[in-house]
Amino acid sequence: MAKKKKVSLLKKAGRKAGKKSKKKIKKTRMKPMPKKTGKSKTRGSTSKKSASAKKISAGTRKIRLDHITKIEGHAKLSVNIEDGKVKKAKLDVYESARFFESLVLCRRYDETSPLTSRICGVCSPSHALTSILATENAFGVKVSRQTEILRELLLYGTIFQNHAVHLFVLALPDYLGYESVIEMASKYKDEVLMGLKIKQLGNELVTVVGGREIHPITAVVGGFSIIPEQRRLDGLLEKFRSMRPYAVKAVELFSKLKYPYFRRKSQAFALVNDTHSFYNGEINCVGGVCIPEEEYQNVFEEHIKKGSSAKVVLYRGKPFFNGALARLLVNPEGLMPEAKKYLKLVDFNNPFHNNLAQAIEILHCFDRIIGILESLRVVHEDPVPFTPKAGRGIAYTEAPRGLLVHDYTYDDRGHVMKSNIITPTAQNLKQMEDDLKKFLPPLLDKPQAFIKLQIEMLIRAYDPCFSCSAHFLELKISKK
Repeated sequence: MAKKKKVSLLKKAGRKAGKKSKKKIKKTRMKPMPKKTGKSKTRGSTSKKSASAKKISAGTRKIRLDHITKIEGHAKLSVNIEDGKVKKAKLDVYESARFFESLVLCRRYDETSPLTSRICGVCSPSHALTSILATENAFGVKVSRQTEILRELLLYGTIFQNHAVHLFVLALPDYLGYESVIEMASKYKDEVLMGLKIKQLGNELVTVVGGREIHPITAVVGGFSIIPEQRRLDGLLEKFRSMRPYAVKAVELFSKLKYPYFRRKSQAFALVNDTHSFYNGEINCVGGVCIPEEEYQNVFEEHIKKGSSAKVVLYRGKPFFNGALARLLVNPEGLMPEAKKYLKLVDFNNPFHNNLAQAIEILHCFDRIIGILESLRVVHEDPVPFTPKAGRGIAYTEAPRGLLVHDYTYDDRGHVMKSNIITPTAQNLKQMEDDLKKFLPPLLDKPQAFIKLQIEMLIRAYDPCFSCSAHFLELKISKK
């Protein structure tokens, strides 16, 4: 009986997506509105005074919301509205410059991977392996099939680490009506534990293959410095088999949530391969446009936004998106059979469905990992020998949030002379702005707190990483 009651509560919460309870919302950290508009204490208030305070009236010039949590990094959003129309939505990232592309200059080839993995703790295996792949491409190094399989497993581990945190800790509380996962855990303990156990399993996989939970140390140019023990891989196999039901429950949970209605058309890019692997493939978009590695700078335009420390990347002058939703759209045939069944539930024109897409990828990764571990019998092998030489190497992988590019030019001693790194969020940034411009107009007569929540949910759906901290700051809305 308890289980049935819980399911009904979950469905009920799904129907109330985007709505917060009155008691919890008063924890929202907002600067007080001017006295003449009145001060609202709850999001759910229906009094005339409160409603007038919380709506963006024609006379309102600016609304500023600080410390919007449950997102990685620091940024601010400014929205300009004229005559009831959203003229501009601008996301500015004001993180301090981190200089990773400069930090690797004049460094040896074996230093680039340990350095660039520090760009992101959650995605550190992605940065480490993409750096190694670019270096191998520069030196003409061809690795063994065993190395490729182990690297593929390493990237599956980081998918679990990222997707579990984003879905269960950052995104889900919004849809169930809670400010945070801590509050949500009082009623949805099983769901929270499910997310944490998936995250823990990802940690174990990265540790066994990469040597530790973050910033893996065993993956090197040419292979692995230490091959994982077979008994530890066999132990992982049993854990993945026993925990697979969690993956199915995760997809069922996120397929039943009530996502805000929003549809738009845009270009999507992702790697295409036979197994929906995050390790290799060619960059493709819907329609079959293939972009060779060496041509990426001819079609992807990189810009630095005024007032922002982040890159913005466009495809032939237009925004595009990448990430889990793009991967399912561009490369659906590579999915494992069980995961593929859920594609019919995905609206690829609704960016909020990136949450569901990530849940489907978790199930795909479970089945792919089980299949690999059932047949994998590791043997001892040393990294492939090579001699550093002058050259340029470019590599793509799929990080949890989308396409990741590392590009290095080496001299004949194997020292970096030039580098370029493009992260998924840089590629999604302009698309997020365009989505906000189209998403906001029907909401302008809604209460201020409701608009704020909807904006947060849309941005969070992209799972952006503006750096590697924990909040997205400052919303300004001005009208003329």
